[in-house]
Amino acid sequence: MSATSGTAPDVDEPAATGTRGGREGILQAAVELIARDGFDGVRIADIAARAGVSTALVHYHFAVRDRLLTDALAHSLTRAEARLERRTHSSRRDSPAERLADLIDFGLPLTRDDVLECRLWTELESRSTGSAELTAALAELRRRVRAPFVAAVEDGLRTGDFRDCDPGDVATIATALLDGMTSRLLSDPGGLTLTDARRLAAHQLTLAVGYRGELPFQPLPAPETPPPHTRPDRAASRRRRAPRTPAPPAGTPADTGRS
Repeated sequence: MSATSGTAPDVDEPAATGTRGGREGILQAAVELIARDGFDGVRIADIAARAGVSTALVHYHFAVRDRLLTDALAHSLTRAEARLERRTHSSRRDSPAERLADLIDFGLPLTRDDVLECRLWTELESRSTGSAELTAALAELRRRVRAPFVAAVEDGLRTGDFRDCDPGDVATIATALLDGMTSRLLSDPGGLTLTDARRLAAHQLTLAVGYRGELPFQPLPAPETPPPHTRPDRAASRRRRAPRTPAPPAGTPADTGRS
């Protein structure tokens, strides 16, 4: 997810300061540490220390450890949605073409927070196979990502800006396309650029919705230093990747070798 203006992104106070505390501070600490070290590499004590709270408080809010992963990703997505809504309303970008342009940017890793969120998606997807709870959480998060595309295309069809397309199909194409672009951007920094990814996505999606003009994008934000990552093998993974192989049932010999 991403910010869509050329100004500095709206970022909450880092959880490491310990000033936020409580559940919000715990979630933000979880976002940062899981994105950096992977879910299996993070201890509850690490999250508590970064959030400036006791381990008992973390256990109070998250009695089931997997909830930390799903709730951290939901927390990150909610913040990104709020940033998008603030910028859309402050700039009065209400036309279907403007909304589609902003949603393309929303689906690309434009900011440091976006990269963190991409890594959380990877963690959730890699763990979701074989877990009904995580699979359901992942499906709900994906629904939230698709919904704004569906709404924008529906409005475009009503106004006549878009034509001859199915909103649900366009949303599926858009999210799959942006997933692929994100994968390339994170795995090959010297190859595809954000400008290229935006241009290519805009070309394909204007064709998909029958829009004849150019999408009115906002300026790209200034480049940011990528967040550190101690698991470089996971850093290149894309946001909503389907798991490559089914996970073995819990309790089988294969399960004991999981890191």
